[in-house]
Amino acid sequence: MISRYIEFSKKPLNTLLQLIIFFFLIPFLTSFFLGNSLTEKFIYFIVSFLIIILLAEFTFLFIYKLFTGAHYQFLKKIEFEKLAYEPHPYLPFVYKKKLKRVDGTGQINYPLNKNIYTPELTTNDKGHYNGENGDRDILVPKPKNLKRINCLGGSTTGNYIKGSDKNYSYPLELERILKTKFNNNIEVNNCGQGGYNSADIFVRYALQSIDTCPDYIIIYHAYNDIRSYLTPDFSSDYFHSRKSLGEVYWRYYLGSKIPNIPINFINYLTNKFFLPLDVRSTILEAIKKGEIDTSLDYSEGLKIYERNLQHIIDLSICNNIKVILGTYCFYLYPEIKDDPLHKLYQEIVFKENEVIKNLAIKNNLPLVDADNAIKKDQTNFLDSVHLTTQGMSLLAKCVAEKINLK
Repeated sequence: MISRYIEFSKKPLNTLLQLIIFFFLIPFLTSFFLGNSLTEKFIYFIVSFLIIILLAEFTFLFIYKLFTGAHYQFLKKIEFEKLAYEPHPYLPFVYKKKLKRVDGTGQINYPLNKNIYTPELTTNDKGHYNGENGDRDILVPKPKNLKRINCLGGSTTGNYIKGSDKNYSYPLELERILKTKFNNNIEVNNCGQGGYNSADIFVRYALQSIDTCPDYIIIYHAYNDIRSYLTPDFSSDYFHSRKSLGEVYWRYYLGSKIPNIPINFINYLTNKFFLPLDVRSTILEAIKKGEIDTSLDYSEGLKIYERNLQHIIDLSICNNIKVILGTYCFYLYPEIKDDPLHKLYQEIVFKENEVIKNLAIKNNLPLVDADNAIKKDQTNFLDSVHLTTQGMSLLAKCVAEKINLK
């Protein structure tokens, strides 16, 4: 009975129906039975409505803190024109080009550190955040004598953290190391995109990044494919688990028109079920299909993960681009060490790392064994996969050791 109710409530229209019943029907019935005159009925309705709103607000804040360990952060409305993401005909989504980001900036409450800030960034000509402030273009054709390195991956590559004196990302740290080690005619580009799986990375690389003629590409990627492995009716092109942002983009438009009602549970429900306000926190929910089943065999998914990475390697070799592979870091920190889902994700990431190692051997490629090189503790990790500034620096040092630009 409870499971059926949960499934019923997942549909936005069903949830809307319940809210109408709870917040309007109950006050109406209260006013109908207790009020005598029209004035009394109106007063009873308003009082009952306000009491229910207050009770719902306090209950929501208590339950949210109980389950998440953090206070709910009110998500303000974003103008539709300022949304960072947009649909793409061959990818689930991309960043808009040359856009100063207003959503997803400021303080981010990661599980292992509540005082992390993301800087205000502007995307570059390729729709990536690249360079110190995100807006450094990747010039095509490539300038003469420039050594160019492109870093491919998901959010663990694309992630930026605001430091006390500068911005941090692992590609930024890698560039700083290499310029000190070799010379200033070196460019390390951040071609990472949060939420991308191996299929997305392959398509973006084949259609865009490869045209920048990098001398090296660095592949540090795992984890993001797992949801597709564990979604029923597996398809090798991930059609069973992903859809285009274009299918739901209208929801963001309507969501941008909803006023900022200063009530937290209404803000949460609007963002969660109906018309999302904060794209960064909802983008993967917006493009997903189906629900994961942790009992599924993920071995077929691992084969597709290997295939996608091999395609990137083959395309690079054919274009005289050197490839460096990196194993992926996963930290099963104390608060999640007994959680079955996190343990399963760790197990699968370990299997993905075996794929990476085998690809390095098969294709005679340099391997950065970051998973063993970076200590699993709070100084290096913000959560199970995202790195602190120190963790980013360590990853960059490991990669730098495999690069020879002389």
